[in-house]
Amino acid sequence: GVGKTTTAINLGTALAAVGERVLLIDSDPQGNASTGLGVPHSKRKITLYDVLMGDAALTDAIVHTDLPGMDIVPAHADLSGVELELGQQARRSFKLRDAIDPIRQSGAYTYVLIDCPPSLGLLTVNAMVAAKEVLIPIQCEYYALEGVGQLLRNIQLVQAHLNPSLHVSTVILTMYDGRTKLADQVADEV
Repeated sequence: GVGKTTTAINLGTALAAVGERVLLIDSDPQGNASTGLGVPHSKRKITLYDVLMGDAALTDAIVHTDLPGMDIVPAHADLSGVELELGQQARRSFKLRDAIDPIRQSGAYTYVLIDCPPSLGLLTVNAMVAAKEVLIPIQCEYYALEGVGQLLRNIQLVQAHLNPSLHVSTVILTMYDGRTKLADQVADEV
């Protein structure tokens, strides 16, 4: 509810509008990024779920959107079971990175954005292991700061054990209302 999906869609759309090639990976089982980019459930034949389970290559899951330069790997509700299905598999935290590597090497996209679910489970860990940088949308409310603190601790764990090159590049204030002192206080804390 802080604007993760809206931020990912808007950022991807803006980059595509200036001529960049963008791939958005929807790793949220709710699939709102997929829906937001106009990908109906009938077009989600191969999804991120199939990729993470090893049943398809990432390139097979890519769906072209109506926006020039903007593609998406759609999500499906089955993603919610990935953590249980992968169990204690070796390299389960590296599934997304391994799937993205051929895309990075091909140079087909200048940006790969990953829309994360609203939890710090295996899907989010996979995103952080695959990513080079993290962009954190934060709602301008008091309790959001606690959530960011927990997220930063998890990012440090991922850096220490799984992806030492990961870094937080940006914090975006969402739902900012400059008429309130709370928004200014959150901005100062950030």
